[in-house]
Amino acid sequence: MRRIGLGLFIIGITFANAYAQEDYGPVNTGAANYLTIPADARSAAMGGAGVAAPGGDHAVFHNGAAALSDVTRRGGVAYTYSPWMRDYESGYSLHCLGGFYKINQRNAILLGFRYFGYPEMDGTGEGVSGIHPKEIAVEAGYAYEVIKNFSVSATFKYLFSDMGRIGNSRGASSVAFDLGVLYKCGINDWEGAGWSVGLHASNLGPKINYLTSKEALPATVKVGGAADLPFLQMHKLTLTADLGYRLSPADVQALSVSAGAEYAWRELVMLRGGYHCGDKKKGDASYATAGAGVEYAGVHLDFAWLFAGHEYLARNTFWVSLGYSF
Repeated sequence: MRRIGLGLFIIGITFANAYAQEDYGPVNTGAANYLTIPADARSAAMGGAGVAAPGGDHAVFHNGAAALSDVTRRGGVAYTYSPWMRDYESGYSLHCLGGFYKINQRNAILLGFRYFGYPEMDGTGEGVSGIHPKEIAVEAGYAYEVIKNFSVSATFKYLFSDMGRIGNSRGASSVAFDLGVLYKCGINDWEGAGWSVGLHASNLGPKINYLTSKEALPATVKVGGAADLPFLQMHKLTLTADLGYRLSPADVQALSVSAGAEYAWRELVMLRGGYHCGDKKKGDASYATAGAGVEYAGVHLDFAWLFAGHEYLARNTFWVSLGYSF
C-alpha cells in the first residue's frame, strides 16, 4: 500500500512538473490535473480559451451553457487525441469524447468522457511493465435557456483514478460538478456579428481519497468573453479571452489568462492562434498555440500545436479533433 501511495505522489509531481519552470522546481498541484488540459483542438489552438466561444461538440468541457449558442445546429459529437508531454516521455495520452443534443431551442443534453493514460510503471514510479495507471472522467450535463440569449448549465462528473492492481487497491474515485452561465447579444447594424460573455466554475467537489492521502481537485472559476465579426461576406474573425482563478489546492491558487483568435473563410477553412499566461511559481507555465481546421457537410477536423521553451515539459504537444455536427 505504501508503494501505491508513493506511486501516486510521483505521478502527481510528474504531471505538475509539466507546468512548472525549472527555476522553481516541481509543484504538487493535487489530483486529476488532466482536467485542466484543453479538451479539444479548437480551444487548444486559441490558448485554451473557450468559456464564451460557441460551444458545440465540446461545450460540456468548457461551458455547457454554450451548447445553446449556435441556433443552426441540433447536435454533434467529437473525439480528441493528444499525446501529452510527448517530448518528455512517451506513454502520456489524453482521449476526450464530447457531444450534445438539443431537445429543443431552450434545452440541451451534454455528455463527455475523458481518459488520461500514464506510462507503465511500478509502485515506486519507475518505468517498468505490468502497471498501467490511468484516470477517467465520465460527465453528463444539462443546459437551459432561462430567457432569450441567457443560458445556464450544470454538469456532473464521476472521476476514477486507477494506479493498477497492487494488494487490495482498486483505485480511488470522487465526484465533481461544473456550473456555467452564458449571455449572448447581436451587434446592431452588423449582420451576423455578435458578442457573448460567460462564467464557468469547474471541478467543484470533495478530495480524492487515496490509500495514504487525500488530494484536492483542480477547482477553477473562469470568466470569458468572445466576439464574432464577419466581414466581406466570406470571412469571419472570432476573438475570445478567459480570465481564470485556480481555487484549489491552496498552494497553487493563482490567476491565469487565455486569449486567442480564429479566422474563418466561408466557414470551411479556419486558422487559429492563441496564448496562455500562467504563474510559473504556482506550476502554471505560459505558452503559445496555433492551429487550423476544415469543415464540410457537418464533418470537422481540427489540429493544434503548443509552442514553449525547453523548460516546459508539455512543449510540442499537439491535439487532433474529429467530429460531426448536424
